[in-house]
Amino acid sequence: MKPTPDPNPRVLFVEDDAGIVSVMTRYLAASGYATEAVDSVAAALRSFSESRPDIIITDIFFAGGGGDGFALIEQVRAQDPDLPIIAISGGRAGFDVLAQAAKLGANATIEKPFSAAYLVDTIDRCLEARVSRS
Repeated sequence: MKPTPDPNPRVLFVEDDAGIVSVMTRYLAASGYATEAVDSVAAALRSFSESRPDIIITDIFFAGGGGDGFALIEQVRAQDPDLPIIAISGGRAGFDVLAQAAKLGANATIEKPFSAAYLVDTIDRCLEARVSRS
């Protein structure tokens, strides 16, 4: 029997921009996702360890330091090589941030700004790919 996706996948959304968090978490909830939002790598790692989300969406750069999305991707990959991760970023001049995130193990990358509908489509593709590999 082929595995089926969770009817209410758990999303861990790691972003320090309150405006993006507000819009995206409302849209994700309306789309049927159980979403937890955190604003730092440390909080993301705690949540990952405690609740094991079905997918992680992470920004790359956070105001105030305390780690970055690259470190989060590496640490999650070390513990769970199959967990879907989507990296999001507005980038930094002279550095292909999203390409580096993909090299570290992000399953998908999205450049800011992006639409909520595009994010949901990307989440769905990543979760479906994980189910089909099972």
